[in-house]
Amino acid sequence: MEILVTMVILVAVFVSAILIFSSITLRISRQSIKKTISTEADDFILFLRSKLREATINDIEGPFRIDFVGTETSIKFVAPYTEGNGSDLGKYGIYFDGDEIRLSLERIDRNTKSYSFESGFSGSQPMVNNVKNLIFSYWNGRQWEKNWDTKNQIGQSMLPEKIKIFLVLTGGKIEGEQIEETFMQEIWIGE
Repeated sequence: MEILVTMVILVAVFVSAILIFSSITLRISRQSIKKTISTEADDFILFLRSKLREATINDIEGPFRIDFVGTETSIKFVAPYTEGNGSDLGKYGIYFDGDEIRLSLERIDRNTKSYSFESGFSGSQPMVNNVKNLIFSYWNGRQWEKNWDTKNQIGQSMLPEKIKIFLVLTGGKIEGEQIEETFMQEIWIGE
């Protein structure tokens, strides 16, 4: 009888140890996925913040007019290509496509014939994967707008005061539960 009781106790201890180990492993896996998601979101927002703060526009008529075009799921703008004085400019296009955020970049140099944006996003590359949602909003000083287009601001074009980014990233499933994180950030332009 003692042997049976000892065996039951050992089995109970063994099963408990497996359950505790499994629980710890799942918690560590969740934390790892959330950390990866958070790092991807931070990297994207930091990149976007640095470029948007340097975005430029002008009201020059003709092919060298520089505009800013923003929708709920995309932004097109012109900003320095690299840091420092004398940098060439770049035409940036960032947009939500399927489950990715993609980046289109065209370097502007003295041989560029026009600063206007193409209708699509040529040569785009994935920037962030596993994206569930991306929404941009534009602050006009009084309220949030869904779109911002300086082509429609004849005579005195202005950038939005700030841009809000709403971003949801996913990172796989654990025990049938989809792991996802939501991020919201406001970027002041010209700050």
